[in-house]
Amino acid sequence: MAESARPIAIKAGIVVRFLATAYDLVILFGVTMLLVGLPITISIETFGLKPPQWLQGLLFLTVTFAYFVGFWVKGGATTGMRPWKLKLAMLESGDPLSWFAACVRFAALIITWLGLGMTLWHIATKDTGHFLFFVAAGIPALSLLVMALSKDRLALHDLISASGVFRLKLK
Repeated sequence: MAESARPIAIKAGIVVRFLATAYDLVILFGVTMLLVGLPITISIETFGLKPPQWLQGLLFLTVTFAYFVGFWVKGGATTGMRPWKLKLAMLESGDPLSWFAACVRFAALIITWLGLGMTLWHIATKDTGHFLFFVAAGIPALSLLVMALSKDRLALHDLISASGVFRLKLK
C-alpha cells in the first residue's frame, strides 16, 4: 500500500494564526529595518539625500511583498508559521500556492492590515467621529467575523485567494 504524499492537516485556528502573524511581524520589522531603514539612513547621513516618502513606502511594500509571497510560494509557509506547523495550500486541490494566488492573497491581506492600522491610528489620535474610521474599522472586523463564523475558519483573504492555512498533524 502506497502512502499519501501529502501530510495530514486540519484547518488552523484563529489563535495560532495570530501567534504566527505576531512572529512574522517581529521578523519583518527587523528585515525592513535592515533592507529599507538602514539604506535610507545611510543615504540621509552620508549624502544628505532623503528619498521621497512615496519611494520609502514602495521600498517597504516591496520588502513585505517579497517576504510573504516568496515564502508562501517557495515553502508554503513563512518563518512565523513554521514553529506552529502551519502550511498554506489551495483549498480545492491542496496544492501549493501559485504566484497568482499568493499575490491575490497578499493584496487582500494588505488591505485588511491597512484597515487595522488606520483603525488603530484613529483610536490613538481620538479621531473616531467620522466615516473613514468606520470604513477602516469595518475591513478587519469583517475579516475576523468571517473567520469566526466560517465552519472552515477562513479569513477574508483566504476566501478571496481560494487558499487556506492548515496545521500539520504530528505523527
